[in-house]
Amino acid sequence: MLERPKLADEHIVTQLRDSYDLSAHSLEFLPIGNDARAWSFRVEAAPGRYFLKLRRGPVNRAALLVPHFLKNRGIENVVAPIRATSGQLHAPMMGIAEHEDFALMLYPYIDGESDWRMTLTAAQWRAWGRIMRSIHDAGIPRQLADEVPHEVFALKWLEKIERVEAVLTRGVYEGAVAETVAQIWRDHADVIDRCRRRYLDLGAQLEHCSPELVLCHADIHPANIIIDRAGAIHIVDWDESLLAPKERDLMFFIDDGRSADTTDAFRAGYGDYSVDPLAFAYYKYDWVIQEFGDYGERVFLSADLSDEDGALAQREFARLFSPDDVIDRAHRAYAKLHSSRAETDAETG
Repeated sequence: MLERPKLADEHIVTQLRDSYDLSAHSLEFLPIGNDARAWSFRVEAAPGRYFLKLRRGPVNRAALLVPHFLKNRGIENVVAPIRATSGQLHAPMMGIAEHEDFALMLYPYIDGESDWRMTLTAAQWRAWGRIMRSIHDAGIPRQLADEVPHEVFALKWLEKIERVEAVLTRGVYEGAVAETVAQIWRDHADVIDRCRRRYLDLGAQLEHCSPELVLCHADIHPANIIIDRAGAIHIVDWDESLLAPKERDLMFFIDDGRSADTTDAFRAGYGDYSVDPLAFAYYKYDWVIQEFGDYGERVFLSADLSDEDGALAQREFARLFSPDDVIDRAHRAYAKLHSSRAETDAETG
């Protein structure tokens, strides 16, 4: 979130002391992230510096257990949560009735920049490919697999979109941001409908194929990659952890606005793997549909959207329809899928 939570710093400091035995002498709010129910802080304490995520609502256990598991498997590039004194990977906010639905998650602080702000070298891209391959090849014990969501093809996000479109049909919204986003939605209704139909069709095809599912980060965009001062790569924010085909992660690195040299370096590090064009096209549309639902929910279904967060949602929603953004990339993947099928049919015909 871009604005501070309505929670006094002294309450957070007290909770860090009680739950982590950590004496914090400085707490700095970080206006980062795109999650309307999470806030980030840099914590200065006698032992060092930490990253604190404060979340409102139910705790996503998989988001904590998955990085903890991968770190223990020796994948040092994964940033995992620090255990509270209770032994748990999070700590509930206690003692303040109106804030008891908040939870704290504490992490090591990575002193560096996100990939949004840096130009990675070919060597770093190869390293990133190797890291992603090690995650996908890590396997997963049955007990953890029961905690991690499994991919459900073509069923996610659509309920949000239907709720948003019900609001648009009734016209029960107000404010400049809502008016602007509603007009953009109406202007691009044919595009939104085409994306939804293709998403449903591709998902049905993919489910019929029963592809192999592996452990995926599922939100591995540049903001979730931190490059430290030594040039090492660190992967943060495992909130979307998912058992899914590898293309769920790979679609962030292939035909995602990066140069061919960058993609080639990543794939060289990742190693031998032939991307499935069906899964690849599906996930390109999956990302588009998720964006429609997410921004629509924020603007039309959120009761406490700040002016700043509303303006950001408006800008980001409008950008989806820009040339070579996510919708264009999904359409390209769809065209390549049908081109590859035509070539296969010609070869076998």
